[in-house]
Amino acid sequence: MNGPITAPQVINQNQLPDGVPVVDAYTSALKELFSIEHPELKREDPSRPALLETFIQSNQLPERFVYYPWRNVVMRTVDEQIYFKLRTARNRTIITEAEQAAYRECAVGVVGLSVGSSAIRALVASGGPRKLKIADFDDLEITNLNRISAGLPDVGQNKTDITARYVWELDPDAQLELWREGVTAENLEQFITQPKLDVFVDEMDNLALKFQAREICRKAKVPVIMATDNGDSVILDVERFDLEPDREFFHGLVPGVTTDIVSHMPFQEWLRVATKIVGPDFLTDRMQQAIMSIGRTIIAVPQLGPTAAMAGAGIAYAVRAIANKADLPSGRYEYGLDSTLVSGYNSPESVAQRQAVAEQMKAVFSQPRS
Repeated sequence: MNGPITAPQVINQNQLPDGVPVVDAYTSALKELFSIEHPELKREDPSRPALLETFIQSNQLPERFVYYPWRNVVMRTVDEQIYFKLRTARNRTIITEAEQAAYRECAVGVVGLSVGSSAIRALVASGGPRKLKIADFDDLEITNLNRISAGLPDVGQNKTDITARYVWELDPDAQLELWREGVTAENLEQFITQPKLDVFVDEMDNLALKFQAREICRKAKVPVIMATDNGDSVILDVERFDLEPDREFFHGLVPGVTTDIVSHMPFQEWLRVATKIVGPDFLTDRMQQAIMSIGRTIIAVPQLGPTAAMAGAGIAYAVRAIANKADLPSGRYEYGLDSTLVSGYNSPESVAQRQAVAEQMKAVFSQPRS
């Protein structure tokens, strides 16, 4: 795919491009609509075929054609309302109709498309925000393929475009604002407030921008969600600046630190602050080992694809809760596979061992400012 991606085009039948194949998703949509509107009818019910045929003949719904230039294909499908009803049919009861509607209207911005791409996939797959702002300056590399849903033909493409392509293929009605150059200190406030987001998802690597984002969100009363990969587990941070406009950043773990201070810190002090935010006490055994090995045996913090998917699921759940004014307090939440599946993980001995390593990490990274 050459050049930046653009939104798919909804066209009329007389506007179909010459030579472009048309794939029929309309006929099967009518059959699915019949099924979800008649849940009492089993597939083997002898009366079903005749009832289905009558339904199809009496429900010739408006059709539309969606042209995807990057696939060079036109999809014949149903209108937005019916498509969304079908796409979210299996959400019902787990997500109520009212909850789905509020979730759909929540405007979300995501910066950083490693874990962020998993968040967007979870949001869109579950029928979440129509309005999304997506930002990442980086191009996909082969080492990203263990955790980003992309393939070898996508290498070298901008991560924002790859993510947008996924969103529009699933939700052609999504209103995306694409920031292919990422965010900077100069434009971050615009990203968050113009128009104002309902939720900001922070998956940035830049520590100064993390602080600046919270300064902006606290002033604008925008909640912040951040998920951190933790081996086979996830740390989910929720900061409800919409409810607590005076709340300290990062749950008060780094009091007195501001964007300006972080921007001018020597590297050792930067490590001290970053370590406090991550919280060695929360890390799994192997994540502790990994961080202590950076620069010696590994080049960067390891991340697993299944963990990124769990992180995305947690972010989507938090966004849905905020959109529906559910009880989701500020705080740090942990969940994952280690504590659930590893025998003895929460035993006093295992907890004490991790705590001992956490103290070692603090001793290594928490040096006084030079």
